Amino acid sequence: MSNNKTGLIAITLLIVTLLGVMYLWQLKSIAPSQVRLEDIPMELGEWKGKDMPITERVYQILETEDVLMREYINSRGEKVDLAIVYSGASRAAFHPPEICYLGGGRELLNKNLETVEIGGSGENSTLRANKILMKDSFGKEIAWYWFTVGSKVTENYYLQQCYFIWNELSRNPAGGSLIRVSARTTSNDISQADALGKDFIRLLAPLLPDYIIPGKKKKGLSLT
Repeated sequence: MSNNKTGLIAITLLIVTLLGVMYLWQLKSIAPSQVRLEDIPMELGEWKGKDMPITERVYQILETEDVLMREYINSRGEKVDLAIVYSGASRAAFHPPEICYLGGGRELLNKNLETVEIGGSGENSTLRANKILMKDSFGKEIAWYWFTVGSKVTENYYLQQCYFIWNELSRNPAGGSLIRVSARTTSNDISQADALGKDFIRLLAPLLPDYIIPGKKKKGLSLT
């Protein structure tokens, strides 16, 4: 093997080793979570919330205890479900929700991207989210989900992971979250469930920065 090739291999191994050391150092340096998901308002417009039980097994799988699962009901008895998973150190907490849905026996009918108008102005006036339509023995369900890292918001799981890695390597670690809103219908007409879910997202999205970005208040999310 030539000296040039030997030197190139040595340099490559050194770079990989340094990146690995930096990554591990960043994981250890991330402060304990300061988010308080349980403080997200129980009342949002006409919606009133009720926390759902979370098993210890769920916490173990997600590798974080910052998990919120809540059902909101309006005066007409209509329901939407809210799930938020936050982690300051482990990217293992995040994955596309349809993986769990399909594992639980639901059938995926459709998946696309949807832009939801959430008010405000400029870049904070809309939210891009994944939208999935599923069915099971109880009927059909629509779910919207998106990801965050620090103040950045994206519907792309892989981009979220890239944000994590970049922040870690640049010594600017930041926690992230998965937010999911879902609504059910027992009929073939999904328009009502669709409207309910988007109306709820419009109420929820502007409030989220105060609860999922430690140390930041009312500065909004950067929609990417």
